[in-house]
Amino acid sequence: MVSKFYNLPVVAICGKPNVGKSTLFNRISGRMHAIILDEPGITRDRCETVVNFKDKKFLLSDTGGIIDKCRDSITQKVIQQVKKALEEADLILMLVDAQEGLTALDLEVRDFLIKLNKPIILVANKVDDEKHKNNLADLYTLGLGHPLPVSSIHNRGIEELLELVYKLLPEQEYTENTFESLINEATKVAIVGKPNVGKSSLVNFLLEDERVIVDETPGTTRDAIDIPFTLNGKQYLLIDTAGMRRKAHIKKSVEFYSVHRTLKAIRRSDIALILIESTEGITDQDKKIIGYAVEQGVGIVIAFSKWDLVEKDKESYDRLKKQLAREIPHLDYVPVTKISVVGKQRKLLSVLFKFIDTVQEATLLRIPTSEFNEFLSEIKSIHPPPTKGGKQAKIYYGAQVSVKPTKFLLSVNQKKLFHFSYIRFLENSIRKKYTFTGVPIIIDLKED
Repeated sequence: MVSKFYNLPVVAICGKPNVGKSTLFNRISGRMHAIILDEPGITRDRCETVVNFKDKKFLLSDTGGIIDKCRDSITQKVIQQVKKALEEADLILMLVDAQEGLTALDLEVRDFLIKLNKPIILVANKVDDEKHKNNLADLYTLGLGHPLPVSSIHNRGIEELLELVYKLLPEQEYTENTFESLINEATKVAIVGKPNVGKSSLVNFLLEDERVIVDETPGTTRDAIDIPFTLNGKQYLLIDTAGMRRKAHIKKSVEFYSVHRTLKAIRRSDIALILIESTEGITDQDKKIIGYAVEQGVGIVIAFSKWDLVEKDKESYDRLKKQLAREIPHLDYVPVTKISVVGKQRKLLSVLFKFIDTVQEATLLRIPTSEFNEFLSEIKSIHPPPTKGGKQAKIYYGAQVSVKPTKFLLSVNQKKLFHFSYIRFLENSIRKKYTFTGVPIIIDLKED
């Protein structure tokens, strides 16, 4: 459970579909965490973030819309997630649509919340102008006290809401940067891949909890969900992401925004854990996902998922690795493993996290400038830079200028004299000398 990791009070936002829960969540958090579209049922998994207000902090939880009838397996699982979030909450914000007024579904939501015996703040959202306040009188019939008028989209009444939340939260004694340091120290692992490769199943297996919705329907996960996780005393931030389809297959707005969130998750991660389905092997779409992670310069680990479904013989795993080597030979520095979330397969996950830890360490590796220039001198003596049109390419000096991404800057006479093959040779030489396991290396040239 996330709140145990943070040891913070939980404030859950709930209500029927399309009352503006995700808009309020984004407004309070100050970031576009949750996907917002003008159609019901967009939010499925719980989206959570830490909020600071004055001298108190709390975990804010956005939930899916509560409906009266479940039309399919996904909506049934959404309701289960909502109920779980509310049961774990210390304070509940019940949202109603002030423009629509009170409905029978609002009354059903109220009835469920009262049974939880928890403090509830009734929030009348979408009070975008004075005329919408005329509908507030009916809300008193809910028996939840004075409805607080807000406009999440126009940022009205949010300060008053936070003041009320502040008063209802317990006193806290935390050091100033406790939670910031938790997040900064945690290894951020974006779990990415095509739809239905087992990303959410892996998250639930690790947490030993049905934290995110798993369903056979492709595209079940929509938002990128951040979930703190501790293993063997080490802290991680798992980012469960939406499956990345080919562009030609993206037909709905929500799918476009889901892919956008996944790409953003890769960019802000330390490690991109890329899942490839064992029964399929690597596909063109897998290669595109891997290519994007390489472009962003994040650490990379590849795992063949659903290993339990493979008809195994002595060479099953070797065949998969050989196919991978044929399709992406230039990424032989990326560690590869296999995983399964069925049966007694936890030992496979210990191997996976050993790779993740190794790659994370490599992403932080810095080579002192003096040592790197000694290395460059050795390389130039063994394999001098090329000559082109009678002109000799020269490297004057170099330095590692950053980590995450790992980047080297070489001062040269003319960039055009350096063929990409020599740059590749330099990269391979760096990898032979230093341990950059799973880490893309960028080599930039600067004319001096």
